[in-house]
Amino acid sequence: MTKLLFVSLALCAPAVLAQSADPTTEVELAAETTKLLKPLRADARVTVDADILLAYVSLGLAGDFGLVKLGPGTLAAGAGLDFGFCGSVCLVIGGLLGGSYGIRNFFPHARLSYHLELPAKGANNTLQKVNVYGVVFGGVVVSSMGFVGRFQGVEVSATSTGVGPGVGLGAGASYFFTERVFVGAEASARFAVARFADVVTVVPPMSNVDFRWSDQYTQSDLSGVSLRFYVGFRI
Repeated sequence: MTKLLFVSLALCAPAVLAQSADPTTEVELAAETTKLLKPLRADARVTVDADILLAYVSLGLAGDFGLVKLGPGTLAAGAGLDFGFCGSVCLVIGGLLGGSYGIRNFFPHARLSYHLELPAKGANNTLQKVNVYGVVFGGVVVSSMGFVGRFQGVEVSATSTGVGPGVGLGAGASYFFTERVFVGAEASARFAVARFADVVTVVPPMSNVDFRWSDQYTQSDLSGVSLRFYVGFRI
């Protein structure tokens, strides 16, 4: 009886080995448990920030590149570029001045962020689709201001440019509705002031018009708290 059992096992063993070695056998790979930004991966974003009255509109590009696993999360470095312009408020000011008035700001900056691992190990956990992070950033604000119109019956064009520092900190969260595409929001507090040190005033020749900016136009202040929304792609 024992001999018969041994022979049966010996005959079945090749079939079992052949089945396990079958290259067509599907192997289920472990999926990511969370959307934590991992080292050597990157998140790229297109951002927008505007109030309901469109007094000021800011558009931007930003990216974070995972550097190293650090504690319960990942340390990342990146860069961003914001372009902002005065909207409805400048239209009103231009109308009051009898011409066209505008302000434009460029803010290139470096970013250092920390992406935190969430407790999202369970099945069907919404947190598995979320990446949260804190960020500090700093750069240079380049601002320009201009007015074109009629002043005392004479065509006048005045421009001014300024440069200043910009630093801040914030936090954000991304929700992945596909494997790589996500939407999210980032709240930040920022100090950024560009002082207009070189005002240029153009006065038409053969006129007695002397157009000058008033004291309230000596700097562009972008400091404050903001909430920007974004859509992004994980690389």
